[in-house]
Amino acid sequence: MKKFLILFVLSATILLLGWNQEIPRAKMENGKKAYDKYCLSCHMSNGEGVPRMTPSLVKSKYVSHTKTQLIRIILLGSEALAGEPQRVYKNIMAPLDNMTDQEISDAATYVRNSFGNKGTMITPGDVKYVRARIH
Repeated sequence: MKKFLILFVLSATILLLGWNQEIPRAKMENGKKAYDKYCLSCHMSNGEGVPRMTPSLVKSKYVSHTKTQLIRIILLGSEALAGEPQRVYKNIMAPLDNMTDQEISDAATYVRNSFGNKGTMITPGDVKYVRARIH
């Protein structure tokens, strides 16, 4: 029983340390640059978007749910949300598949850790994996 308890505590500690992954400062800085270049004009500098025009990224379920979902939204634009019943925004998000895997990785990581969101880092490999499955 004692061995089981030690193993359980050790496993839980490792999981918690992995979950609270520290995002490198350079990744966040590069992410802000990519966000400013590709996203800011619609989602605004504070991530709040424009009411009834562009969705907010503040504490957004689309940002924090899964890495794959956010990457798909960036690559496919509004098409990735075509089945959403509560889509009430007038602006259509164009696919941003012209962004590099690194730019998407940086911007997505920045958004997942800004505007009240907290998420794990997205790597260029994550983007490459999703991109290969949608094109």
